[in-house]
Amino acid sequence: MVRKHCIVKAESLFAQQSQYVSSVVPYDSAAALSSDAAPAARLIPDDPQADALSLIREAGLVGMGGAGFPTWKKLEFGKGTSVVIANAAECEPLLAHNIARLETDAERIVSGLMIAMRIVGASKGIVAIKAKNAAAVASLQSALQTAVQSATHSALETAQGNLDLSVFFLQDRYPAGDERAIVRDVLGTLIAPTSIPGEAGAVVINVETLLRVHEAVVDRKPVTAKDITVAGLIDGSGYERDTSIVVYDVPIGISLREVLAALNIAEPGPDAQLLTGGPYMGNAAQLDDTITATCGGIMIAGPEIPDPGPVGIIVCACGASDERLKSIVAAEGASLAGIELCKNAVRLPNGRLKCANPGICPGQAQAVLALKKQGATGLLIGHCTDCSNTVMQIAPKLGMRVHHATDAYLRAGDEHLVRSFRKTEPVTARG
Repeated sequence: MVRKHCIVKAESLFAQQSQYVSSVVPYDSAAALSSDAAPAARLIPDDPQADALSLIREAGLVGMGGAGFPTWKKLEFGKGTSVVIANAAECEPLLAHNIARLETDAERIVSGLMIAMRIVGASKGIVAIKAKNAAAVASLQSALQTAVQSATHSALETAQGNLDLSVFFLQDRYPAGDERAIVRDVLGTLIAPTSIPGEAGAVVINVETLLRVHEAVVDRKPVTAKDITVAGLIDGSGYERDTSIVVYDVPIGISLREVLAALNIAEPGPDAQLLTGGPYMGNAAQLDDTITATCGGIMIAGPEIPDPGPVGIIVCACGASDERLKSIVAAEGASLAGIELCKNAVRLPNGRLKCANPGICPGQAQAVLALKKQGATGLLIGHCTDCSNTVMQIAPKLGMRVHHATDAYLRAGDEHLVRSFRKTEPVTARG
């Protein structure tokens, strides 16, 4: 299913955007935006790699897909890799801003991809996207064709001789956009939980980040805004709940309260839930929290459905944290029977969890049975699509109720709940 989305430009909502800019990023705007600044065609006369990196660094650009790692550092560390992969998976339910940008701004995203390729010295660029996003795919393929046919693109020469740009179609499952899952599916290499894509000869960058790469290098713009998706209980906005509201260029530093007011969305009531990010990996939020460079969305949901308990938790590295899961159990009014880790969860030295093989489940029977023995009559999971499917193969047969961490938000957005699913055939063709 392709979710409906509408696009709103923040400039039409926030008249005083400039008040948020000065404290957001370090940037020499006088030098970058002066009237005699070099045109894009002459941006990089001597050392193109160093100059582009400098512009990206000065713009204050970080990874906008969630991690927030400085983009200039990722590209600096990525020098010598052979491929740059644009991550257009948009794997969190309800979120739609990356796909929307590909529908409307594919050429600038492809420009950012080519700039990244030139910086690291890669000869190949691949855009990883789900085939179901037909409008975005069509726009992307047109932009790629234009880039390949042109001797230059965005006034920059191509990376390394013949330009190799292509599309890779991802399966429609969560977490298709996990960095290691992207490398595994696109390049056929599963890197270790402690590794980075560079060990497979790749750099992976979110598509909004690539758009901002173009803006930093070609337009010489600092990063002062973020694309977001607003979804769930959007009463008053004029849109149905099965529509995600994509807002381009929301000023960084503005409050969630101001965003909702500008969209005419009623403030959440005392029983409602507010989340920044997506339903899987998002964090509980307050109305006075602010939009950051890594904020992907504002999600509004109603209360959790009560459960008589006891409820057992299975923590998945690809989903909600144990703290968020425990808060959901409390909101259900249930007692906690116990906590088990997903069989694929690997604890790193820094304490974080990583999945041994993102999105490929080895089976959850052991965790389900362990919680059953601890007295659980219900389960709360935050699993990926495949792991949720394996839980549903056993838990209902044991008479156990199953809840998912995303349930309240998916109900609010009129989306299918994460339970059993029909596996899709892998799509490996590139076009």
